[in-house]
Amino acid sequence: MADRAQAERLKALASELASSTHAAFRVVPLDLADSSNYGGLGELLADAKPVIRVLVNNAGYEREGLLRDMEPNDMLAMIDLNVTGMTMINRTCLPYMSRGSFEIVTGSVSAFAPMPWQAVYGASKAYVHSLVFAIREEERRRGVNIMLLSPGNMDTEMNVRGSGGGKIGMLPYLNLARTVERSLSLAERGCGEYTPLMLYKAYRLAAKLVPAAVMARFTRLDSGGTNGRGL
Repeated sequence: MADRAQAERLKALASELASSTHAAFRVVPLDLADSSNYGGLGELLADAKPVIRVLVNNAGYEREGLLRDMEPNDMLAMIDLNVTGMTMINRTCLPYMSRGSFEIVTGSVSAFAPMPWQAVYGASKAYVHSLVFAIREEERRRGVNIMLLSPGNMDTEMNVRGSGGGKIGMLPYLNLARTVERSLSLAERGCGEYTPLMLYKAYRLAAKLVPAAVMARFTRLDSGGTNGRGL
């Protein structure tokens, strides 16, 4: 199960949204890094037989540092949540999506090129990048759109504005409300990928044109970066 404090926050948010929208909400707190939870979620969906119209696959976890010095538990947590969690949410939910449904999967600009000192996180997001375009093609004929959102700095609990130093701390932060609104609009209209801000778009293009070994020298974070909190 998810942390009790996080579960209470979800319930509070559901209550707030219910009062303002007059819609019904059901909170299902789960630790998405724990593979044993997906069986229960699958059973819940099998019983309810919902039609999932909008799916936002947004959970993520980040730590940085030299791979040889990192805590094994931190590396495994990134893989369990960013890779396994994202994959299994798709496996569990996609059967209940139909024509007109859409999904937003949150990737990262860290997926565009190798990221020394953020190697595991960047690699986990590179997996996300590859998987999204593969399953997008698989679901295309069913009329289900899957869009990859690849944001740069976002002022969240994982990357609080002003908490990072070095190269990452100098990069611009996105407007969260505008990014959410734009992402939902694009995904509903069938867009396959969205990278906000021209700077990050230019970085995406550069990563396609410049050899990975050269990009790694440019992207290295030994000068400092985010604090790296879980989301």
